[in-house]
Amino acid sequence: MANEITDWKEKNCSLILRTADLSARETFSKEINQTYGEGGGLNANYRTVEAVAKVVSALGLIGLKYGEDFIFKTAGFDNISFDFCDKEAKAKAEKIFQSK
Repeated sequence: MANEITDWKEKNCSLILRTADLSARETFSKEINQTYGEGGGLNANYRTVEAVAKVVSALGLIGLKYGEDFIFKTAGFDNISFDFCDKEAKAKAEKIFQSK
């Protein structure tokens, strides 16, 4: 089940991060547009994708596992959201992202 609105495992265990704090990439690929024209649905928001990749990598380095300890929840215009299995896992994540 998707958890874009509902809590994943425990209430109040979401963490929202600013995308711009994690990635400075363009939101679309100028290279793809120049070569092939409009990228359409496959021309993903590269800034969001890179930000999610960086967060997942950082969480993995502190021992949190995707799908077990946290999941990607959703993305807004300027932020990305993750849900954690419990408050302890969320606190670990908050600690590493507060210092950035």
